[in-house]
Amino acid sequence: MMTPEKEKELAAQMRLVARQYCDGAFNKIEYRRRRREILVQCVDQDVSPNEPPPIPAAEAAPPPSVAKASLQQRDWAPYLMVGVTLVVLGVMGFLLLSMA
Repeated sequence: MMTPEKEKELAAQMRLVARQYCDGAFNKIEYRRRRREILVQCVDQDVSPNEPPPIPAAEAAPPPSVAKASLQQRDWAPYLMVGVTLVVLGVMGFLLLSMA
């Protein structure tokens, strides 16, 4: 249960962790781990030592279909650029040869 004293204590801990991270005391992964520990105390979730803490949805990997679709959308761009470049070079070559 969150009491006003506990809220003030956890807010001070959160500020301290954020300040330490900004000062370069530890990296992003350590910052996230410490912040998650404080947030777990906020919601009073009991995490047993046998099971890992729940992974938030923001850190979970996207579904393979979404990742695959985004890769498929980007795969054609280099080929298109090469094709446009070849067409432009062909037109320029034709115009140069037709002038002579």
